[in-house]
Amino acid sequence: MDIVSETDVFKAGSPEGIWDRLAHGLSGDRPDQFIQSLRDTGELKEILPEVDALFGVPQVPEHHPEIDTGVHTLMTLRKAAELSDDVSVRYAALVHDVGKGLTDPQAWPKHHDHEELGVPPVRDIAERLNIPEETAALAEHVARYHLHAHRSFEMKPGKILKLLEETEALDRPDMFEHFVLAVQADAQGRLGMENKPYPQADLLRQTLQAIQAVDVTDLSSDEMVRQVRIQAVKDVKDHSEMNLDQ
Repeated sequence: MDIVSETDVFKAGSPEGIWDRLAHGLSGDRPDQFIQSLRDTGELKEILPEVDALFGVPQVPEHHPEIDTGVHTLMTLRKAAELSDDVSVRYAALVHDVGKGLTDPQAWPKHHDHEELGVPPVRDIAERLNIPEETAALAEHVARYHLHAHRSFEMKPGKILKLLEETEALDRPDMFEHFVLAVQADAQGRLGMENKPYPQADLLRQTLQAIQAVDVTDLSSDEMVRQVRIQAVKDVKDHSEMNLDQ
């Protein structure tokens, strides 16, 4: 793919056409370079100002040695491309931190509540570019819940179950797998942490499998179903924590 020539397609066209061309660029071998080329020509600011605004926004060095949120976004996108060929995963990686462009600059490099702050712009982008429904839904889940996934070992079983419910894991397991890949890309899309293990991915996958395996046909109430599922989550979490300690 000729990255430079690809940027020309954004100078005009319908929202659907812009999305199609963006998706084409994200599907390449190096989507991070594609996005960087859009920024270099000024076109990223035109089509995705929410992403362009992340460059120059600092983060806490302890968690993000690369510091710059825009750099982290490109690193996350590159890692997402290594983990998955799916454009939805790569797009979710691209927009997962747009909330950091909306936090109070006086509080930087911290970004409290950036997950919730990121949801409206992710929705705005989806509406503006007529992004396919499932791609838009995945991006919203990743923007809102990526820190929940990172903290899954710290969460109580009931909270983990709620995370799976909120991300539609039981109804759309394929999309949940894409969610797991995108949050893994976020965790590993940091300087020096590209190959750091991400055991949360296995925890989340195993938790969903355990819940799917629970037979709830003879349970008479939603509360009973919930309690059985919470116990299944607890069993997986206890086993996973035991393995981590060994």
